[in-house]
Amino acid sequence: MTAQAARMKIIAPLLFCAALGAAHAEPPAANVLILVPSAGEVARDEQAARDLEERRQRMIAECEQNHGSELDCQRETDTELRAERLQSGGRVIRLRPPG
Repeated sequence: MTAQAARMKIIAPLLFCAALGAAHAEPPAANVLILVPSAGEVARDEQAARDLEERRQRMIAECEQNHGSELDCQRETDTELRAERLQSGGRVIRLRPPG
């Protein structure tokens, strides 16, 4: 087997896969809906983000007073806040359907 034949043996399946992927590519959607939040919604979201950050900082400071390790307290606080968000109906990205 020549060097060129060996390269073609490797390249041919890659080209086939590339062509197959291009054939299955879907055209972009013609009708796209873009949602623009109102000024009030933006202000509420910004205030909620500030409140959450202030609460996070208070939780970290309280944890450091009780336990001492800043890095551990940050991790613990972030884990606790994520758990609260999930329990209150926060968004969950699942890789597989539940069940």
